[in-house]
Amino acid sequence: MPYKETPKMMIIRGLMQVIVVYILCRYGDMYGYQIKLKIEEMHKKKIPHGVIYTTLKRMVRNGLLSTYVKDEKTFYRVTPDGRDFLRNHLHILDNIQTIVDEILTFCRTDSQK
Repeated sequence: MPYKETPKMMIIRGLMQVIVVYILCRYGDMYGYQIKLKIEEMHKKKIPHGVIYTTLKRMVRNGLLSTYVKDEKTFYRVTPDGRDFLRNHLHILDNIQTIVDEILTFCRTDSQK
């Protein structure tokens, strides 16, 4: 069965870099599969491997993460630029929360009419 991206997954994909930096800042260095499991735990759904690994490669290329090998696994670590990236996205997350709250309030009120 082919993978079909849900609206929720579209939102998660848009926030994937922010989510990855947050997870690594909060829990410390991890290898790709650990990051994938943590995101799935937060998202409550399976996420295709390609989504995670493509994002991780892009983030390394852009200097948000660095890598090192330990026990034959590639671990990811947040760089200072990655921490700045997370801080710079705080206002965006605040705006998203405000918009989501407004939409939810409208939909809940409108559904009672």
